[in-house]
Amino acid sequence: MTKNNDARAPREGLDKNKSGWTSMPVLNESEIEAVIDTYTQEDQARSKTWSRRIVENYLQHYSWYWPRKDDTRPDAPKLEKAWAYYEHITLARYFSGESTGNERKQTRAEPGEMDEATELFNPWTTRESVLNEWGLGVGLYFSTLRVVAFILLFVGLINIAGIYYYASPSYSGQGGQGGVFFSLVGSAVCTWGEWVVCEDCSSDDWSTLEEQNRFGIYTNPNTGNQVSLVLRNMCLGAEIPFPGIVGNWVSLIVLIIAFGLLAIFQRAREVRFDEDKLTATDYSLVVKNPPKDAYNPDDWRDFFSQFAEKQVTCVTVALNNDQLLFKLMLRRIFKNQLRLQLPKSTNLDDEDLVRAAVAQEELEREAEPRGCLWRLFDCTVLPIFRLFNFFLAPHVLVDRIFKLTEEIKDLQTRHYDVSHVFITFETEAGQRTALSALKVPGRIDIAINNTARVASSTLFQGRVLNVEESPEPNAVRWMDISVTTTRKIVQRVISLSLTVALIVFAAFVVARIRRAVGPGLSGIFVTLFNTSIPQIVKLFLIFERHSTEGSRQKSLYLKITFFRWTNTAILTKLITPFTQTIGSGSKDVLPTINAILWSELLVSPFLRILDATGLFKKHVLAPRARNQEEMNLSFQGTPYHLGERYTDFTKVLFLCFFYSALFPATFFFCGAILIVQYYADKFCLMRIWEPAPFIGPQLAIFSRRYFFSGALLAFAIVSSYAWAQFPYDNICLPDIPTSGFAETYDNVMILNGTVTSITVSEDEGFRFCNQHWRAYSGIAFPASPRWQENGLNWMTPDQETLTTLYGWTSLVVLIVFILAVFGGTMVRYALSWIHGMYSPAGEDQKIDFSNVSEISAYVPQIRIRAFPYPLLACDIDDIPDTLIGWSDTSGDYDIHNMIYDIPYDGSKRAKRTIVSSEQPPATSENDDEDDESSPAAGKEEDDEATPKESVTDAAEIPKWPIFSIIKYYPRSFDK
Repeated sequence: MTKNNDARAPREGLDKNKSGWTSMPVLNESEIEAVIDTYTQEDQARSKTWSRRIVENYLQHYSWYWPRKDDTRPDAPKLEKAWAYYEHITLARYFSGESTGNERKQTRAEPGEMDEATELFNPWTTRESVLNEWGLGVGLYFSTLRVVAFILLFVGLINIAGIYYYASPSYSGQGGQGGVFFSLVGSAVCTWGEWVVCEDCSSDDWSTLEEQNRFGIYTNPNTGNQVSLVLRNMCLGAEIPFPGIVGNWVSLIVLIIAFGLLAIFQRAREVRFDEDKLTATDYSLVVKNPPKDAYNPDDWRDFFSQFAEKQVTCVTVALNNDQLLFKLMLRRIFKNQLRLQLPKSTNLDDEDLVRAAVAQEELEREAEPRGCLWRLFDCTVLPIFRLFNFFLAPHVLVDRIFKLTEEIKDLQTRHYDVSHVFITFETEAGQRTALSALKVPGRIDIAINNTARVASSTLFQGRVLNVEESPEPNAVRWMDISVTTTRKIVQRVISLSLTVALIVFAAFVVARIRRAVGPGLSGIFVTLFNTSIPQIVKLFLIFERHSTEGSRQKSLYLKITFFRWTNTAILTKLITPFTQTIGSGSKDVLPTINAILWSELLVSPFLRILDATGLFKKHVLAPRARNQEEMNLSFQGTPYHLGERYTDFTKVLFLCFFYSALFPATFFFCGAILIVQYYADKFCLMRIWEPAPFIGPQLAIFSRRYFFSGALLAFAIVSSYAWAQFPYDNICLPDIPTSGFAETYDNVMILNGTVTSITVSEDEGFRFCNQHWRAYSGIAFPASPRWQENGLNWMTPDQETLTTLYGWTSLVVLIVFILAVFGGTMVRYALSWIHGMYSPAGEDQKIDFSNVSEISAYVPQIRIRAFPYPLLACDIDDIPDTLIGWSDTSGDYDIHNMIYDIPYDGSKRAKRTIVSSEQPPATSENDDEDDESSPAAGKEEDDEATPKESVTDAAEIPKWPIFSIIKYYPRSFDK
């Protein structure tokens, strides 16, 4: 079948009144050059970003900043062009002439739009509703951020009475909380204490450095007897009527209701979006256990036609050729890196010519003068980057390219099995009928191939099939779908272990800094770790294999959330002695949390806006680039992950809820942090971050289902424990105390080394009692007065009543959490072992697959940031271009298809060549041409004048195919 080019949807056919921009920019090289040449000259100063103005007006005139500023070659790289590329290709713009009524409509333009006037989105004035132009997921993130910020500020108002009580003499004694840092006033920091005699206390119970000022020993000069003196906290935080605990409990209830309403609102918004937009997943299913040799898509079409209301429209047979694809991808990356460093006319497939060009290039580089900044970078940073295959020298790239070529030729001789099969029906009803019929057997039946359990008509070649609704085409990770479950589990355990190691390392560093310097610097380090460690965690994902992008994002989300929650909130509790929980010292719990909050409010958004990586690329690497394309690569924007941004969001929530009982002002703090985060992220979205594929509501659903509810559960449990452990001094008055201890004790040796006189006004002696929940010998949940054992009671009667109330509340919240979050999932999972589970979601829209515009099929391809287009990994000659999911305006997809990189036995044809008006096509002995040196806007040779080279018949499936197979079945009236 000849490729159906008429089916392609042209770029100019997009309705610009309805945003048609759905992915990464897909301009070819000549289009990019036209855009930047035009706007380098035409952009007005007022329309430029401030960074661009500073560079063009000042910095670029200095040789220390731009060593090549005096390069007069016609093709010399220009910073003006790179900044025009940044503002017109990388950053989002909208059509400036649109309006709806009195409102200015802001429809996002495609990158490089030249037909109509466009403007950059303004981070401060762009309406929140416009953020859906970046995808529903981004819109939901910002709306959730804003709504939750105002919820926290409202809940803060509920806690004003508690804040006032903490700051009053009723809690803190005469003088209130004088001397406490202003933002800690109104917290549970206790400044009221008195020394008492403890009859059985030992210095070992106060041995840590932070606690040593709370314990002293008096030695009677006459008898030599020793008396232990302990500092007692006089602050009572759980008394009736105490507005603190009441406000905290009411806050919990209000938050549960508010988050429930937020979830209902967002679900309604998601349903509206889902019904408005049909995608391939609505028509498709995936077979996860196909016979290893079931290569022929016609066999799959014939089998599934029995369930089709009309027909099967597309079949994709995916192979377990991940090693081959990885080598081909790596070779492409290395060739692209080498191409950027050599003259455009260099034929990269001729080893002798390439090595000669590389030798000449390296001689020219050695002769170039190098500034001190570049020498420093070369000695310090470059060796690290090269470990990850960045900034490799040309001769290294050549060696690796030709070594990979030989390895690929060996991999092309191997046999590959079928791993997954994707079936796309013409109607939603066909998919639903097939899933209903085939989801009868349970996991056990599938594992043992229990054919007696199902109807014979549902067996494919004698096999019980394991079918599921398929993910979105652009969410499939084609190099990872064949990886075994065991291997995935092992990889994730290793990755999680490394994440735990990072947590331990961060805890060690923060603890040492806090002890040596104080919470101010340690709080900054907590924020620095929260910013930097997630980048390392992202590197761990290189070693994890995930079948879908959603699975990968969730793994990243879980690990970063685990780190940030631990590093920000839990770590401080773990490394601080229990008796310092409500202390006023700089290294105690609440002053440390106060420092972290200030750091999150100021330092974290500053670092995000500073964008150190982007600054380095734009102001260090770009001015030293050797050609315009290499310079433009430094202006592609900073990558971002919406999942990572959600972790920052939930981290603030968790910190707020974790310490709300003892520090009620955290509601105001965290509300302010989220507002700052809202505008900081909005600025980054419109001025710093690179374009990204549209993201649906999956992360919003995942966040509210697990992390928002998990943070609320932590609120209930931690708060109940906070009230139960008051007054945090580990001493109790026994039922029958000994008296006669009120006097002045001279020359008391405090454990911190000081000697002082202490007057004890309490006549009765106290005893040691560990008030920490971990000291209870039984099950410590829920919080309860039963923790008080052996007649040692530290709770007042009011405190016992309130602890019981809050403890049982936390138990109820835990039960509801388990049932709501995991109950249905656990029941469905258990039942799935004995019976299949399927129920269709939403209404059948009664629209045929072929009638849906902008819909794609399951075309194996790999998205790499180094390339503007995905790399194809299958023969696409027999499918319409519209099903690929993106369009190359040059009309030729062969230059993006890895199956033509190196010829192999069984190839249907050779790669088509490109005729360019600027230069003739390169030739090579093996036809292994990426032709990346030719402008992408070249003209494809006419198929009638130059017939496609045919090695095998187009309809024939090779006995042992090495690449995945996709086949399209047009409707009868479309043929």
